[in-house]
Amino acid sequence: MAVSAREAALIRASFRSVHDRIVPASRDFYEVLFRRRPDLRGLFRSDLAGQGMRFMSTLQVVVDTLEAPDAVAARLRDLGHSHAALGVKPENFEPMREALFEVLGTYLGVGWDAETQAAWRKAYDQMAARMIAAGRAL
Repeated sequence: MAVSAREAALIRASFRSVHDRIVPASRDFYEVLFRRRPDLRGLFRSDLAGQGMRFMSTLQVVVDTLEAPDAVAARLRDLGHSHAALGVKPENFEPMREALFEVLGTYLGVGWDAETQAAWRKAYDQMAARMIAAGRAL
């Protein structure tokens, strides 16, 4: 089920609020992820700054196309293939989501309310499901 117009608006507004701090947020994402799950460190390149910016750029594309998910389908398919080839497993998407949510919560403060978090969860889970399906199709 696609995100609603209200959910899309919440996601866009919250991402805009973090956008001017995107570089530190991208670094913080990996710090949080590896603090929570140090076993996942081996799945990622050593250039975490670049990796973090690629992750945030992909999020920006997803945020920009929330109401038109087919517009990003090819990109998510390619990401799913490359992640699976690198050894990323379906169960690895949950700790990544939780790390992202911790960082968003830190940067948004009171703006990270239950409604905004639920909207992000829905969008992230849809994105992850597409990537996982693509990875399984290899």
